[in-house]
Amino acid sequence: MKSETKNEQQHKEINGIEAYKIALETRNFEIGLFWQRSNYFLALNAALSIGFFRITNDTHSILFAFLGVFVSILWYKVNLGSKYWQARWEYRLSLKEEEIANGLEFFSADAKLIQSDVEKSFEHGAAKKRKFQKWVEKQALKKPSVSYNMILLSLMFVVTWGWLLITKILPCEKLKEQLMSFVQYY
Repeated sequence: MKSETKNEQQHKEINGIEAYKIALETRNFEIGLFWQRSNYFLALNAALSIGFFRITNDTHSILFAFLGVFVSILWYKVNLGSKYWQARWEYRLSLKEEEIANGLEFFSADAKLIQSDVEKSFEHGAAKKRKFQKWVEKQALKKPSVSYNMILLSLMFVVTWGWLLITKILPCEKLKEQLMSFVQYY
């Protein structure tokens, strides 16, 4: 008879509910990290923006713009990594949920059920709601992704910093002279 390894023994000791709790806590932890990281990069971009627009020296402005591009690309990549792990843990949660509580449908629900749940939630107290609140709820039913929108924001910062960098570099006479001499050389 084959003896069990320590890893196999530990795996048997964790029951389905414990595994579900671990996956849920890990997913929530990943989401918290996503927002902490995004807040950090947003604050860093704001500080770089202040520096860029307050400095009158073109060389220093170009440096701030380069840093802005670099930081924004990092932010974008960190957001993608966070989304990756969030998706992984949500998928594992749905599998574990189907295994231990089939029919619960918190994470394993299909898109149709989720949409129906949200619509029913919005119908509650609909008679008292004003037009603007109804419009907002209608927009929410389109299911915009919070993390996707934050990823778009980080990409927008990459584009904006790139544009600011180009606008600072192009008017720079020294750079123009260097580029012209390089072009004439070849």
